[in-house]
Amino acid sequence: MASRPTITGRATSLAHAFVHAIIPREVDAAAQASLYRAAGINERECVYCGALATDLDHLRGLVKAGRPSGHFHTTNNLVPSCGPCNQSKGAADWKQWMLGQARGSPIRKGIADIHERIERLEAFERQAGKVDATSNEALRDIVGPELWDRYWQRLDELKALMVAAQREAIQIEQILSGAQREPASMEDVPQ
Repeated sequence: MASRPTITGRATSLAHAFVHAIIPREVDAAAQASLYRAAGINERECVYCGALATDLDHLRGLVKAGRPSGHFHTTNNLVPSCGPCNQSKGAADWKQWMLGQARGSPIRKGIADIHERIERLEAFERQAGKVDATSNEALRDIVGPELWDRYWQRLDELKALMVAAQREAIQIEQILSGAQREPASMEDVPQ
């Protein structure tokens, strides 16, 4: 039996939404196609496993510990991926993930040309230029501490509200489960 989804189980999704709402999104399709060609990447194929590409994956994850990683949704950080690889990799370091034992990693899938795929991704990174992450402190300085801190305080407030709502949800579910087991009157008892 599948476990019941929880309100607090969505806290990570909420943190990701907060990050995605503020990070720059600058993609030049022509420049991206040029980067792919120079690195030998087929934009219709998952760079990690070779399956049909259905997604664009952030080679360097956007979120780290619920805050911006310092990498953005930009031309030099997007690679074609299949959904399963994109989800399995998450925010992990791409090369460690490819060679690691995570469920769904290329090594676990038994991808035969994994080293060639790694070479293509390394070529992509060389072509794209060094992608340095901007630290949270640097981002805070750019935005201004008052606005930056207030923004992240809102996330903390929402998470606290989610915890309170989860407690109430448990109480309500228990009450409703009890109501299903005990008929309100004899008229409600099946004959």
